[in-house]
Amino acid sequence: MAAVKVFPEDVDRKLNEVFTRYGYDGTSMEMLSQASGLKKASLYHRFPGGKKDMAAHILKKTETWFQEHVNSVLHDEGRSMSDRLTEALDAIRFLFEDGTRNCTLRMLSACSETPYFQETIRSCFNILQDAFSFIAKGNGMSESEAAGKSMQAIINIQGSLVLSRAMDNQEIFKASVAAIPELLGVPK
Repeated sequence: MAAVKVFPEDVDRKLNEVFTRYGYDGTSMEMLSQASGLKKASLYHRFPGGKKDMAAHILKKTETWFQEHVNSVLHDEGRSMSDRLTEALDAIRFLFEDGTRNCTLRMLSACSETPYFQETIRSCFNILQDAFSFIAKGNGMSESEAAGKSMQAIINIQGSLVLSRAMDNQEIFKASVAAIPELLGVPK
């Protein structure tokens, strides 16, 4: 039988889907193998530390995603604040499939290996807080007020993800994300 070419970005996406759906402790190597289309030996070749390395890799990819799609966008002062925030929030809506998809950060922050992942998880939230705070400060808020508002924006996203999933109502997520521009002082 001929070998099937498996692209790294497809493997990353599939691994992320499994961790995001089942969490770290609920994910087995068999699940990761089936989802990725790779034999366990191939996964161990790519990730010598096994499941722990795979989850760490996915978190690093998530960190890069937040940097590129939220932080860099919101810090691009060549565009209006409203346009930047709209683009970043659209990316967040896309990432979380309008509130129907779990957050990888949440799923990997409550597991047996949380201490191992904590630094990257914290970095992801710091990226979001910095980006939202930058927008709030750009609208004249003080450092402390901007920090509070940016933290509330993150709570809007994370909390509404939990509620949307629990209540099977993605309108909760959509409304919470839609409230972020006003929260950060960005005019419509």
